[in-house]
Amino acid sequence: MAISATKLRADIYRVIEGVISSGVPVEIELRGKKVRIVPAEQRDKLANLIKRSGVIVGDPGRIGQTRTFDEAKWRGKWDKRLK
Repeated sequence: MAISATKLRADIYRVIEGVISSGVPVEIELRGKKVRIVPAEQRDKLANLIKRSGVIVGDPGRIGQTRTFDEAKWRGKWDKRLK
């Protein structure tokens, strides 16, 4: 996100709060030159996730037991069809 120095001057506190809360750097352009405001500490990417209730239907403890895609079985069927 790039903004002009005039826009930064008008909204400096909002811009700084946005960088702190989102962790996304902001570029400021003045007379063709750019500078960047970045947070001092790296923000955890998972911290931006929103907790949504009711997304997992059933027991979340059983997620590890669910059946997943079996690539070997799929390749066997696919190879038979190609012959």
